[in-house]
Amino acid sequence: MNVELGQYKGFGFRRPNVNVADEEINNYINKIREKYKVKVEKEGSIEKHDYVTISYDGYHNGLHRSDISAKNYHSKLGEGYFLDDFEKHLLGLKKGDTVEFHMVLPNNKQYNFLRNETVNFKVEIISVMNKIIPELTDHMIKRFKIEGINNIDQLKEYAKDQINYEKIMFESTKVVNEIMNKIIEGSKVQLEDEEIESLKFEILEDFKKELEKKNANLEIYLSYTKKTEEELFEQCKIEAQTYLTEKAIIEKIAQVENIALSDEEKEKCENSKVNDAFNQLLYQKVIHFLLKENTTIQE
Repeated sequence: MNVELGQYKGFGFRRPNVNVADEEINNYINKIREKYKVKVEKEGSIEKHDYVTISYDGYHNGLHRSDISAKNYHSKLGEGYFLDDFEKHLLGLKKGDTVEFHMVLPNNKQYNFLRNETVNFKVEIISVMNKIIPELTDHMIKRFKIEGINNIDQLKEYAKDQINYEKIMFESTKVVNEIMNKIIEGSKVQLEDEEIESLKFEILEDFKKELEKKNANLEIYLSYTKKTEEELFEQCKIEAQTYLTEKAIIEKIAQVENIALSDEEKEKCENSKVNDAFNQLLYQKVIHFLLKENTTIQE
């Protein structure tokens, strides 16, 4: 693959102005803080979504059953870990409390021979905890591991930049397409035939899978759209050429302008479940650069 870049800066397009409110910044920061909640001992009564440690003994016909008993069992309420009928007897209790009650076990394989049977429980509350969002301090901010962000002012500026970027990208889709078309027109990109063919069939296979999700297939689609198989193949080939051309240009601009991912961004990509996260993030950074270099704010 060979790329000769033409003009890619100074096109002078107009883009919408965007503003970021303080409330948006605070909400953004709070979403980050949510990930760093910590468990703390709770003095009040048990509520849904609290974390409890309990010891419980189950009895059937007066006999102790080890299969429905446990010591120091830790779990969260309201998440389906406890049976609803069991959980309701814990609500309102406090650390150190004990409670006895009976209930009918559900018709579930988990309970083997006790399905639909009435059993008695004795429960002791060992501890009650809930999760709280820690205070926003410089020490806490350093735990976020955002490169170059060490204090509250820097975090707010970072949040503002991120929101601003997202808004610009959302509002500027049309402008981005126009910029890319201009760059492609003035550049020369030589693609490998093998790469085009490989991606063409990949696009076609993805399309077939999407049809299957809708209980359809290629034959039904071609009949409905009155397209030939050759026309569909050509459409996939054009999509492949367009994608590979844009990808080559983006990578070339990143190389020329020294646009790269930070160590923190690379780590996020490595831990991401998103396919091709590295290239997606690099693409976003280059597009952001192109918007700054090729647009002025529309008043």
